[in-house]
Amino acid sequence: MNDFPRMLYQAGGAEEIHGGRFATLIVHDDDELEAALADGWSLTTDEARAPAADLGALAFSGDDDTAPTRAELEAKAVELGIEFSPRIGDAKLLERIAAALAAKA
Repeated sequence: MNDFPRMLYQAGGAEEIHGGRFATLIVHDDDELEAALADGWSLTTDEARAPAADLGALAFSGDDDTAPTRAELEAKAVELGIEFSPRIGDAKLLERIAAALAAKA
C-alpha cells in the first residue's frame, strides 16, 4: 500500500475540518513528510489541535490564560537567542522556547 500523497494539518488555518479550522499540506514522499513534521505539521487533526491547546500554558504577556500570539512567540524566541525560520509552525517554535526555558532552569 502506498501512503502518499498524504495530507498533514496545522491548527488555525482556513479550512473547517472535524469541528476545527486547519491549514493543510500535501506531501508526496518520506522526505517531504519528515521535513513537514519537523516544521510543526501533524498527521491528524487531533494531533494538530493538541499543540495549539498547549500554547495557552505559556503566556508571555499579562496574567491571562490566552495563548501567546505569533508575535509574542517570535519575540520570546529572539529574547532567548533561538534561531528559527519564518516558516516554522507555532507548535514547533513553542517546543524550542520551552526547551530553552527548561535548559535555563
